[in-house]
Amino acid sequence: MQTTEFFKVYGAQERQDQLIKLADNNYLLIVGFGHDEECENAYHWRKYYDHKPTEIELRADVAALVNPIVDARILSGFRWNDKPVWLSTENQFNFKAAYDLAIQTQGANLPIKFKLGEDETGTPIYHSFTKIESFTDFILKTFAYINAALKEGWTEKDSVQYAALIADAE
Repeated sequence: MQTTEFFKVYGAQERQDQLIKLADNNYLLIVGFGHDEECENAYHWRKYYDHKPTEIELRADVAALVNPIVDARILSGFRWNDKPVWLSTENQFNFKAAYDLAIQTQGANLPIKFKLGEDETGTPIYHSFTKIESFTDFILKTFAYINAALKEGWTEKDSVQYAALIADAE
């Protein structure tokens, strides 16, 4: 059996991180516990290895699994005042720069209009910030959302007991 990419297996009841020795030089990593919106069943992530992975390799693989999930959540998962907000790195920078200027100039750069995102049909959604108070609300909620997503990713990666997985797979 060759090393594979991670894949989901549904039917999980709880988190059960494991590294299982299937045969000489064949191991199965089971990590995580999640739910998809479209499916009631929970899942684990699994990955096969054609060798016994090291702790460093497991850490790198779990990071490579979790980081894009967190990035995607940040990019397209935020809603402000029921409006989808596209949080690309460029948009984050533009929102923050415009907000900093608004604070420094007591709102002299307002009103300012941004394309926040698009609805389900692809129609652009714009918002004009006319008051510092609403802009502050937007910025605080935006960066709280980003921080929560990052924290969730860190928690997921840190919850795996890598050394114990290696030891248990003997």
